[in-house]
Amino acid sequence: MATHPLISRRGLLFGAAGVAAAGLLAACGDSDDTGTPAAGGASAPAGGGSFPATVTHQFGTTTVEQAPKTVVSLGWADADVLLALGVVPAGILDWFQAWPVGVGPWAQARLGGAKPTVLKGPEINFEQVATLRPDLVTFTKSDNVKATWEQLEKLAPTLSGPAGTQPYGTTLKDQTILIAEALGRKSEGEALVAANDKALADAKAANPGFAGKSVVVAAAFNGQYGAYTRGDGRVQFMEALGFRNSQKIEDLKPANFYAEVSKERVGLLDADLTVIFGIGAGAELKKDAVLNSIPSAKAGRLLVIDDADLVNAFSTNSVLSTPYTLEKFVPMVKDALA
Repeated sequence: MATHPLISRRGLLFGAAGVAAAGLLAACGDSDDTGTPAAGGASAPAGGGSFPATVTHQFGTTTVEQAPKTVVSLGWADADVLLALGVVPAGILDWFQAWPVGVGPWAQARLGGAKPTVLKGPEINFEQVATLRPDLVTFTKSDNVKATWEQLEKLAPTLSGPAGTQPYGTTLKDQTILIAEALGRKSEGEALVAANDKALADAKAANPGFAGKSVVVAAAFNGQYGAYTRGDGRVQFMEALGFRNSQKIEDLKPANFYAEVSKERVGLLDADLTVIFGIGAGAELKKDAVLNSIPSAKAGRLLVIDDADLVNAFSTNSVLSTPYTLEKFVPMVKDALA
């Protein structure tokens, strides 16, 4: 059976678990109403905050009149930011559909034993969101469909991404600051971003061999490949470590956050370092004869990631996933370049 183009695109976006989730959605239509019952609702924002708080985003402004007590996280990785700020969401849209608590292992300890309602996605089930009675909805990293935001805004003050951002292109910094502003705690958000930047800068300084090296970050799907561009968080992570995204990929000027690369053009994936993960392929990529024909593969500079949690952490690019990715991924990069 041919892969639906929507499944391919979501798989490229969400990482290793994304294609299974998208296939389920394609088969079942709307997201279902199952979820883990919340344990006592969401915690109130830690450390107070200054209210009312008005946040400017791509669809206008959203004002939060007082400290929200029931926050629902719908944007990709929004829950990571909320948890980093000490706020446990009442509901979390699990974009990866990989974890029963809605967030990855890098963020789970921050739940403190709470069990938020896990919303199935990426489609939004508005009725299920409404049953949670939120007083704030975060939707900062999404497909940027205004009609979806308008529907959510009818339920509660709802954040979107910044103006001029491509779908799913909200940066780690913008996502963190937007959510912190809505909680009346912009300075705390800025401190999280600064700590994230320092961790990346420290890793870059500890690995001077990364500086200036070209990199291609790609996924395999549906018999072809997709190479990510500078609009994607995975590339932004690599460039923060000192790499530069392959100009051959940037020159393709794709409309999305990735460029499709057919097997006939597999040479475009060659770089000083080629990083690739498989969507529905996994370890099979290590035996992919076409992929292994490129110079970087022959030279041992092809890095295949087949750990689903690491793929998803790398894809998430949040203030909580960054330390996890640095710890597990950077040694693999060093080995590939050695």
